[in-house]
Amino acid sequence: MPGSLRAAWTAAMEEARKDIIGSGTVLESKQYTGTYDHRYDSWDMPVELGIGIDAVDDGHATLRLVQHRAGGFDTISQVVSYINGRRLFHKVTVGEILPAGSLTSYSPENYTLRLREADDAYRTLQAAFEAPDGRAERYQDLLRLTASLKEQARALETTAPAPAEPRAVPDWFALSPTEFEYAVAELCRKDGCTRVQAIGGAGDLGADVVAYTPDGRKLVIQCKQYRGKVASPDLQRFAGTVFSIHHADVAVLVTTGTVTTPAARLAKVAGIEIVHADRLDRWADGRDQPPWHHSRTPSPPEGGP
Repeated sequence: MPGSLRAAWTAAMEEARKDIIGSGTVLESKQYTGTYDHRYDSWDMPVELGIGIDAVDDGHATLRLVQHRAGGFDTISQVVSYINGRRLFHKVTVGEILPAGSLTSYSPENYTLRLREADDAYRTLQAAFEAPDGRAERYQDLLRLTASLKEQARALETTAPAPAEPRAVPDWFALSPTEFEYAVAELCRKDGCTRVQAIGGAGDLGADVVAYTPDGRKLVIQCKQYRGKVASPDLQRFAGTVFSIHHADVAVLVTTGTVTTPAARLAKVAGIEIVHADRLDRWADGRDQPPWHHSRTPSPPEGGP
């Protein structure tokens, strides 16, 4: 890293200590160094740093567990700091909110265990809901759980008003390819789509998720769980089936990586909306509109209907 950029990094970290990091108690701090991958012109970072951190500029990232106290509550957050596009990012994931003083000690292992327990509980409930029997009962469980979470959120808002943190997003690379497709389908369902299906597999002809947008358009999504870049051949194959075979009104390619410049140009010409890693995070945590809000139905080819 050039000296001037390293100096800017150091200055920005000092500012961060006064804000995200400095306003709380740092429970743990670790430095990570990535490995440069010449194939994709990017740094491959350890998976525990989360989605999108493989795009750092110099292969260095800092992870901290930070404990904040406000309004009678203790918040345990994971903060990953790195440089991307010559800008400094602090990626904050809120792991747990507890009554102040109820937890006297905390460790990274504790933090990871709590997140895993919460994820396992959700997956167990989801699997039971999708089982042939007990669907109605599990649906009611989901409704009660949703009502309880909303009530807790209202209590937190009135007890400890604070600037809203973005919702945590999944660790996309902790999911299997099938689970990743189901997670994307769940994002569509969350944002009002109907008749949502995750149908990816052998013979899917590029359609991993099919749904209908809130305004009635047919949505077809291809999912690419890549760490690197999606290239033009992938876009060409998807463009060759999504409209002519699947009759999509809205075509979207979702990737955990990025796309090459030629692939981005092809997507624009073909009318395919691209959701890359950073945009996927923003969609998942509610900071960005769903991709069909940005897409228009492509015009038919000349001579077509």
